[in-house]
Amino acid sequence: MKHLLLSILFLAVVGTSIAQTTGQISYSMDFSSDNPDMAMAIPMMQGSTMELYFIPEKSKIDMTMGTFMKMNTVVDVKADKGLMLMEVMGNKSATEMKELSKADQAEKTDEPKVEVTSETKDIVGYKCTKTISRDADGNETIMWIATDLKASLKGHQQFGNSKLAGVPLEFSTVNNGMSIHFVATKFTKKVDKKIFSMAIPEGYTVVSEEDLKNMGGGQ
Repeated sequence: MKHLLLSILFLAVVGTSIAQTTGQISYSMDFSSDNPDMAMAIPMMQGSTMELYFIPEKSKIDMTMGTFMKMNTVVDVKADKGLMLMEVMGNKSATEMKELSKADQAEKTDEPKVEVTSETKDIVGYKCTKTISRDADGNETIMWIATDLKASLKGHQQFGNSKLAGVPLEFSTVNNGMSIHFVATKFTKKVDKKIFSMAIPEGYTVVSEEDLKNMGGGQ
């Protein structure tokens, strides 16, 4: 369970694209694992969801993992900073992310190769193109990209590749033997700009970026 929580935690750091469109995307989440220990946790995560909000230069992800974890990540590209709020089994923490551009530049040396295929399908009214991302170890990630949607996704590793030509509306991630499949279920064009606030709410303990990485053994 500890490894699963840390894997989910680090789904929330680093990635990029282009800022233009305004919108909110709701995603459903399905889990699977061949690891018996990980598989035991799947019933606890039923009903998990992710919400992606974006306007030019700003983005936010609200993720609810079953009944035991909530995570909100807001990124301001122009200010080059972000804020991550987490609530895990009642424990609340806040991490201010700074100089995201430097972290993003460091990641580019490890960026996977991207192949854009000719396959397409419709998801929530948008034509999506099948895109295959391959890392240095040969691992593949398949994403269905809506090229008509442009969003700055820096600070959100779920989408972590700067070469993507749009917003993924269907994709999967694998961490420590747990596979998470995301599928967009709804798109809304209007977004309340107040949700991009970086004020730390009362009751949250501030945790540094370094401490956050140490919790997960580094990246």
